[in-house]
Amino acid sequence: MALMLGLSALIGFGYSSVSEWKKGKDAALSLQAVYSAQRAYMADNPTADISVITSAQLTAYLPQGWSALPTFTGLQAEALTLNFTTMPPSLLSGSTPYDPSPRTNDGLWDVGE
Repeated sequence: MALMLGLSALIGFGYSSVSEWKKGKDAALSLQAVYSAQRAYMADNPTADISVITSAQLTAYLPQGWSALPTFTGLQAEALTLNFTTMPPSLLSGSTPYDPSPRTNDGLWDVGE
C-alpha cells in the first residue's frame, strides 16, 4: 500500500512539473511569434517607433492562421498582459515582468536567446 501511495505521489509531482514546463514553453512560442511579427513590421516600417505600435498593426504580421495577438495565463491561472510595445515582447503581471522560470533568457515565459 505504501509503495502505491509513493508511486502516486511521484507521478503527481512529475505531471505537475511537466504541466508547468508546457505552459512556459507555450507562452515562449507565442512570444516568439509576436517578436517575429514585430521584426517584420519594423522591416516594412523602418522609421516607426515600436513603443507606439497598436495591436491592429501588429496582428497583420502574425503567422498564418493567427487572427489576434495571443492571450496568456500564469502558473496560478492569473491573467497576464502582453507588452508588445518593447522589443522583445514580454509578459507582465500587473506592472511587473512575469517570468517564474529560473533564468530570464531560457525560452520559458520569455523569447529566450
